[in-house]
Amino acid sequence: MPGPMPGPMPALRHGQRLILALAMLAAVTSAATSVAMADDKSFREFDETFKSWKLYCQLWTGTRQVECELTARGVNDRTARLVWLRSTERWREGLRFRVSAESLDLDRLVRVWADRAVFKPDSPCKPYRFETNTCAVTDPDLNRRMMEKIATAPEVSIVGQSPSGEKTEVRFPLAGFREVVERSDAIRAMAGRPWATSPGAE
Repeated sequence: MPGPMPGPMPALRHGQRLILALAMLAAVTSAATSVAMADDKSFREFDETFKSWKLYCQLWTGTRQVECELTARGVNDRTARLVWLRSTERWREGLRFRVSAESLDLDRLVRVWADRAVFKPDSPCKPYRFETNTCAVTDPDLNRRMMEKIATAPEVSIVGQSPSGEKTEVRFPLAGFREVVERSDAIRAMAGRPWATSPGAE
């Protein structure tokens, strides 16, 4: 005839149930975190062309963050680029002129011309050390004024000197610029957040 069940067994089963419950809780928490991260990383892409300008934007649905790149090729130097990065998260150092090292020495004075007039101050575009052969309009107010100036101009150019000391001009088309700016604003409006407009803005 079998004897009574050993005493430790119920306590062991209780411990197993506790461990199982904790394991399930950890699994659920991990799954929820994974879903949240997936939601934060999901985004909509916009890849469009407006005459001479291309627009690429990402709208992150989880955080309502928007990142846009507006870009055009040079007219007389097809390797050159005029780029404007716009963000709802942080200031992106404004309009950037990317040129070949053989075309312009960006350590020398670089002037910006728009609508047959030079933009003041004399050298609003400063060497941007984080991107090769690039000068950027790093002051937010200057960038805004320059954007307003070139919005109605047929062309914008940067004028400086080549490494050998010769005067050099790199021209960029502005056909489609107003439209590409308005389209990036419309995409940002979908997120319901303003563009970051000052250094360090988050």
